[in-house]
Amino acid sequence: PGFGGPEMLAASLALLASGGPLPPPFPPASPAPPPSPPALPPAPPSDPCSDDPAYALCSSDCNCDDPRNKGCGCDYWRGYECKDGGFGWNSEREKADLLRACPVACTDVVNPCPPPPGPPDPPPFPPDSAPQPPPNPPPSAPPSPTPPPFPPDAAPRPPP
Repeated sequence: PGFGGPEMLAASLALLASGGPLPPPFPPASPAPPPSPPALPPAPPSDPCSDDPAYALCSSDCNCDDPRNKGCGCDYWRGYECKDGGFGWNSEREKADLLRACPVACTDVVNPCPPPPGPPDPPPFPPDSAPQPPPNPPPSAPPSPTPPPFPPDAAPRPPP
């Protein structure tokens, strides 16, 4: 007996007459495949003021095991511009991750962090112990004109 032949029709009619459920006309369809997960946005570094030590992009262009490549992370890019990528960092996602992970190493990233603070200001002096300017010197008497070598009436006179 083949599938869907007269025997199947007779069996279906008998089930229908008895009030029982009918078999499905076709085998159940396989479930739909689950939707693919959404693309995850790149994770920001834990500290935007420093390079992410866990960041690396190992690929055929950058062998992470080669010590000359410095792990293919931020140290690999230290002192270079990063916005245009290159050296295996070619996709927009790879370049964005690089810029986000290496704000200190990349020379073309505007680091949002202020420079480290300078030395603290010295403490203010209490009012009574603040340094005082030196006292003014006492006023001096105006200088007197240079006296003549002899008193006017005692000046030598020519002989008569």
